[in-house]
Parts: sequence; structure tokens; C-alpha cells
Amino acid sequence: MAGDIIPYNAVSPNGDDKNEFFYIRYIELFPDTQQNRVSIYNRWGDEVFSISNYDNDTRVFRGISNSGKELTTGTYFYKIEFPSGRPVKTGFLSLKR
Repeated sequence: MAGDIIPYNAVSPNGDDKNEFFYIRYIELFPDTQQNRVSIYNRWGDEVFSISNYDNDTRVFRGISNSGKELTTGTYFYKIEFPSGRPVKTGFLSLKR
């Protein structure tokens, strides 16, 4: 889709300034994607993180659950929802410590 967001599926929050958080390219650019809900699930389908109005700045996933726990290395799944009616985006991401 022209004018779509691009989720990058590698997260390695280890302090090297590369892939420190789940980066969603253009999410803050389009008017209909600025309001959003990003949810992260573990391999059993349990929600471990969710946040509204993800912005690649202060509202991001850094491998920490909503309860403040550091998540282990592994594959996680994301869902990005938009109240604007834009289609839901889903996929996976690899978290490496």
C-alpha cells in the first residue's frame, strides 16, 4: 500500500544504539496512523506490552513488559490497530538481549 507504515522486526535493547526499540517507520507521519494501539504478544498469545499512540520517541517497546519486567530473547508478535479504520497490521519481531 502506498503511504503505509513499515514495522522493523528486530529489537536488541543492549545499549549499542542499534535497534534499541521496535521501530515503526512512518507511524508518526500519516494523520490516520498517529492515533494507534500497538500490542506485543509472547509465543503463547499472552499480551506482554501495549500502548496507545506509539510514536518512535517516548512511546515505544524496548523489550520491557507493561509490568516492568525485562522480556527474554525470543520471537514475539505484534498487532497495530488504528481507530481511523486503516487495516490492522500484524507480524512478528525478534527480541535479542
